[in-house]
Amino acid sequence: MPALTRVSVTVSPAVKTAATALSLVLLLGGCAAVPRSSIDTPVALSDVKADQSLAGDARVQFPDAQWWTTFNDPQLNTLMDEALSHAPDIKAAKARFEKAQSYYDQVRAVLTPTATANVATSETQGSVNMGSPNSVSFGSTSFNPKTLLPHGYWNLTRMTIDANYDIDLWGKSHAALKGSLGLAKAAQVEEAAARDSVALSIARAYVELDRLYKMHDALALIKKGADIRVQLMQERADHELETADAVLRAKDDQTHLIMELTQTDGAIRTQGYLIAALAGEGPDRAATITRPQLTDITPDGTLPADLPANLLGRRPDIIAARLRIEAQSDNIKYTKADFYPNVSLTAYFGQQALSQGGFNELFASGSTIGSIGPAISLPLFNGGRLKAAYRGAEADYDSAVATYDSTLTDALHQVADAANSAQSTGAQLAAAQTRADDANKVYALSKARFGRGLNTEIDVLLAHAQWVQLQNDVTNLKAEAFDDRLSLIAALGGGYQPAGDTHLSAK
Repeated sequence: MPALTRVSVTVSPAVKTAATALSLVLLLGGCAAVPRSSIDTPVALSDVKADQSLAGDARVQFPDAQWWTTFNDPQLNTLMDEALSHAPDIKAAKARFEKAQSYYDQVRAVLTPTATANVATSETQGSVNMGSPNSVSFGSTSFNPKTLLPHGYWNLTRMTIDANYDIDLWGKSHAALKGSLGLAKAAQVEEAAARDSVALSIARAYVELDRLYKMHDALALIKKGADIRVQLMQERADHELETADAVLRAKDDQTHLIMELTQTDGAIRTQGYLIAALAGEGPDRAATITRPQLTDITPDGTLPADLPANLLGRRPDIIAARLRIEAQSDNIKYTKADFYPNVSLTAYFGQQALSQGGFNELFASGSTIGSIGPAISLPLFNGGRLKAAYRGAEADYDSAVATYDSTLTDALHQVADAANSAQSTGAQLAAAQTRADDANKVYALSKARFGRGLNTEIDVLLAHAQWVQLQNDVTNLKAEAFDDRLSLIAALGGGYQPAGDTHLSAK
């Protein structure tokens, strides 16, 4: 059985009403049977229990489109501007959107009539032995009709304007248009998501750079104390007040600190290269990146009100997933229309002539040609191709639904995790700050005891090193608090503005 056979009928204006009615009856009777639909349903927000976990505060707002400006670091703002203009990931996402938009424009063109100008000329010779008898008699007179046929090569010229218009009786082209529009909007939303992803990556790298500089400061302070301690221990050993192995242990501590400082210096340079790459710049850009000047933040896991409902319009990945479901729904309508007759209006008008010399006869009287009328085709034998395509469209829809369901539940969990992590870091930071404050008091008391001759200078140096180390723990937790803030910003949509997905519209 052939894969697909179509019966084409060209109806001229002269066709009688009875014949037209009969043709329509045959067409409707010959339509292929559409399979019964069996598709999944996207998860309902009411079925995802998250209201208690994501309880919010009406005073808390969603992140602003330029959320990084709240960190009050001009250099970070400059890096963001560079990245949003040059980052390869953003350029790639923009290219995907432009491709999707161009496909939408192509599909939209299908809904408009098309016309083409065609000119063809050729030297052609026809057979005189095809369908012509050797002799024709009229009473007693006979002659050879082949003598009236053109012999040898003649110039065949045809010049026409051909037009076609798909009536789209079953909405196939409109379904394709809506589907391509949905995919274009999804690509546009994903472009915005790419921008936020790049911005978040730069912010995280910048926060880590800030932490490394502060770690370097702490190590440098401890190293300074270790240098003094080695000097004092050596002096005591010279007077046989300290053992040689104690001096060696002090020197080993000093050497280890030198190693850590060297590692930190290398990490600072590497982090600069990373930031430059994220911004779409070469490694030389890292040499111009100075020390960050981030304003400290207070760890806070408080969420905006009306979550999770408001999250549906703020997360670009959820919006894009929903748009892809709608596009696949239109794709089902598109494939379903293949089961019904296709009706289009075709026409051509022009000139045609067969002559032995030049093109004079092309424009002579009687050379005009033309045709206009509907063309109807319907599927008869398709070997199951239409049903397979329909089931494939349903499978694509179910896949889009599964992606949406997964994206929604993942988004809700990300918000809950980010809020919980921010609250946990806040508690740890408070405890670490208390320890650092107590160590500072111990250091102050040790200096006071040294002033009264009750402590050695080495005791003071050890107390100072302990305070600096605990202060460095506070610094690390502050960096973690920054990272928690960034995770929460990302979980809440990264500053995406929902009005941005209305740029395209069906026409």
